[in-house]
Amino acid sequence: MKQIKGIVKNIDKIILGKYSTHNSIFQNNKVLFCNKKPLFNCGINAYIVPKGKSFKTDKPIIEVENNPPFIENDIINISPNGLATVVWEADTPHHALYVTDVCNSKCIMCPQIEGASTHYNECIQILDLVDTKNVSNIGITGGEPTLNINKLVEVLEKIAKKSPNQKVHILTNGRNFSRIDVVEKLACIRNIDISYGIPLYSDIAEEHDYIVGVEGAFNETIQGIYNLGKYNQKVEIRTVILRQNYKKLRELATYIYRNIPFVTHIALMGMEYHGNAESNYDLVSIDPIEYKTELFEAVREYVRYNMIVDVYNTPLCLADSRIKEFCRDSISTWKKSYLPQCENCSEKEPCSGVFETSFMHSENIKPIKLEEN
Repeated sequence: MKQIKGIVKNIDKIILGKYSTHNSIFQNNKVLFCNKKPLFNCGINAYIVPKGKSFKTDKPIIEVENNPPFIENDIINISPNGLATVVWEADTPHHALYVTDVCNSKCIMCPQIEGASTHYNECIQILDLVDTKNVSNIGITGGEPTLNINKLVEVLEKIAKKSPNQKVHILTNGRNFSRIDVVEKLACIRNIDISYGIPLYSDIAEEHDYIVGVEGAFNETIQGIYNLGKYNQKVEIRTVILRQNYKKLRELATYIYRNIPFVTHIALMGMEYHGNAESNYDLVSIDPIEYKTELFEAVREYVRYNMIVDVYNTPLCLADSRIKEFCRDSISTWKKSYLPQCENCSEKEPCSGVFETSFMHSENIKPIKLEEN
């Protein structure tokens, strides 16, 4: 995540703006990086200044020790605690809007730290600031985005108005879709291409419920998927692989084919060791090298069923070479990195890399040499 910490003045609420190093009078809502007070301050929401270069102003200002890691037109969020964070990157076609910290599940490996705040209104403000002409996909995530369905609809309608026919992918546990009225509200939105990424961790209800921490979650999720299917909504199934489910990936593939064959995509996902996954590390952790065979067999099963499947968040050196074509460079740019041993790898460019946010990484990651290909 691109962010920087500093000392703030005149900031008692979150400030949002478009990062710039040029004080153009034709640009509004700027967060201007400068080392002296500009002659004109119209259109400036806040200043970022180098340490020791602060000046008197009534506008919000943050003094930082190092140059910001931001680029022109990044959308910046500055909080009263002095943290300036990029919430929309200008140089990527893929974006995510984080709408809430709140969730109704308690997944034992969830990388997000649950909170009590919501950000729907802030996301609408972000959309007001951005240029979406080169945006290929917008993700919506949380927390659980559907907990406030009316606010979620507001965000989606804003996207539809700002960027007609935009592809939008909503990450949700799917449980609220067991209410048909929730699905109806979303299905009524026009001029937008929505798909839903819904987790399913086991073909056995009790095992899925244990992983998500809520009794009855499996039945709600399956009913929700059926309701989405009734309204011809696009559904992707996401399966994070952990100690509790890796041995039954092939059985899950069979369950999905037999019971919800209308889903449009399957994502088999390596774990991000952050949040609950870090707290419960001894319980959930598993090296991808340990489930190499099970992952291959699951991919093979989906292919046999003529279902579209991809492998996310798994370095190529840890996957069976026979499924290389299914492994995707899937980790968001702001939290993707490579280990030192990856520098001389012949497959670095197409590889997913690792989560920079994870507190640990597999000891089995090693460079792939050309002769191994």
